[in-house]
Amino acid sequence: MQIAVWNDAGGEHSMMDHRRLRRELRELGLRDRFTVAQLAGALAHRRGRPLRLRPEPFPVAGLSGGLLVTRDIDFIAYQSNTTELHQDHIVCHEFGHLLAGHRTVTVTGDDALRLLAPNIDPAVVRRMLGRSCSSAHEEQEAEHLADLLMAHHITRWTPRAEWVLPDSAPADIRNLLDTLGPGLG
Repeated sequence: MQIAVWNDAGGEHSMMDHRRLRRELRELGLRDRFTVAQLAGALAHRRGRPLRLRPEPFPVAGLSGGLLVTRDIDFIAYQSNTTELHQDHIVCHEFGHLLAGHRTVTVTGDDALRLLAPNIDPAVVRRMLGRSCSSAHEEQEAEHLADLLMAHHITRWTPRAEWVLPDSAPADIRNLLDTLGPGLG
């Protein structure tokens, strides 16, 4: 069995901004507002493999979610003992890794099996994933993308007003408003 996990290679690359995220979402066939399930379906279609979401009763002081990437399936487990809004944010954080194209390393053998075990020691998870909570660039970027998704795109939140500009609007105004919010295709 092989499982791929995120690798913090320490490389310098810029964090995905909202404009780039919206471009990614358009390429996935999503515009403006959508559900977590619709985003999961679009990511699964793009990656050509199933993406399964599963609530798990993680210990409150431990992990709140995780993404396992195997050869055949992507699997996101998220904390079941929290609000639906928080669950969506956890799942969107893991989607952030996929949207940003974070690199993975392959874990095999007993270590891979231990990742799938229901009662895994959090210290093992930290060692295996090579990351700690929001300290690596990839974690910060995934959290940033989850925040953008939740604030501007996921439908459980109250929709925000959109700017509508005529085609004749100056490019600098379009760029400014595009940076500030969704809706400028």
